[in-house]
Amino acid sequence: MDLLYKVIDNFENLKYALLEAQTFDPVHYGFPEVYYKVMETDTKRVGAYIKAFEKYNHLKDAVVCEAGIGTLALTRHYLPYVKKAYLIENNPNLTTFIKEELHKNGWTHKTEFIVGDAMKIELPEKVDYVIGELMSIYCANEYQVQIFKHLRKFLKPEGKLIPERIINLAQLTHAEFEHGHHHYPLLFTRHWPELLSTQEIVNVTDLYQEEALRIQAQTEFTPYLSGTANSILMHSLIELAEGVNFTGTDSLMPPTVTQLKADVQIHAGSKITLNSDYHYGTNLNDAEFWV
Repeated sequence: MDLLYKVIDNFENLKYALLEAQTFDPVHYGFPEVYYKVMETDTKRVGAYIKAFEKYNHLKDAVVCEAGIGTLALTRHYLPYVKKAYLIENNPNLTTFIKEELHKNGWTHKTEFIVGDAMKIELPEKVDYVIGELMSIYCANEYQVQIFKHLRKFLKPEGKLIPERIINLAQLTHAEFEHGHHHYPLLFTRHWPELLSTQEIVNVTDLYQEEALRIQAQTEFTPYLSGTANSILMHSLIELAEGVNFTGTDSLMPPTVTQLKADVQIHAGSKITLNSDYHYGTNLNDAEFWV
């Protein structure tokens, strides 16, 4: 109960805490240390990948490439079963830990650990699976699309990507933004925006086919309520494998509120068109949404 009191006392101070934890830290070649803790303790997130591995018979006797292995949060769940794994990590600070883990578990004989940029690395053979969890909402901050676009050329014709597809959704909303903030991922429900419209698909990212890195889309909404729309609530639904899905938690692809370029008055029952213009793998602050 004491913990709950502390959370209640800090609700407002925690509104942007998740955003700060997810902000790129060049010292760590990625996220601040606290966010790795957030990721590793998310059993729903890791569990979704385990279900995908189980669907494919634990990747038994397969040749696999995983990009962004981090602290082996996903890797350790398939590595005992595979024939060969190419493991890519761009953070040199993790090199010693990764090598020690591979040696300790007796996996060095069937792994090739590669330190470098997954968008530039060349593999010596075709693989059965390409795995990567380098995702952010709409893939606007992370390089999931670019990395898979490069690595899928090493995928066998019958090979699989994990994940395969991302469906990006939006709703028109009204939210309060403090000075200097244009978006924030949701950590507590009291920070949810006022929902004003239907939820609609902005675009679908097919990771087997995606070529364009700039997304320009128009999406039609029907407001449920009249009011002032100044933002959208973004959701990304991830298909890891057919029938195996992950629809976001606070550690990965959390629902995110993003400000519109300008406020607009909307009326219940009328049609409204949202314009979206953003790039994969840049910065959500650079994305533009307007009605």
